[in-house]
Amino acid sequence: MPTKRTTKKENPGPGAGAAPALKRKRGPKAAAAAASADAVPQALAALSEEFTASEREAIERLAYSYWQERGCRGGSAEEDWFRAEAEVLGRRAQAG
Repeated sequence: MPTKRTTKKENPGPGAGAAPALKRKRGPKAAAAAASADAVPQALAALSEEFTASEREAIERLAYSYWQERGCRGGSAEEDWFRAEAEVLGRRAQAG
């Protein structure tokens, strides 16, 4: 059975007159992700204003200790952090 022959026009191959790749525009999801990434530093700035440096260090130590109590496995870092925040805020309320 004869094989089909192709000409260079039909199959130009890589680099032989290939069209340049088009740049993709940002879609709505990418734009939303970029906007939410901008919100992260603002949230961190708000967090640092809410707690003093010593309170923030206490929160870090407490959250880490909660993770260690679980045997350094599982759980949620966010839950540990919020639990530690609540404890530090409770201490602040009792002191004030």
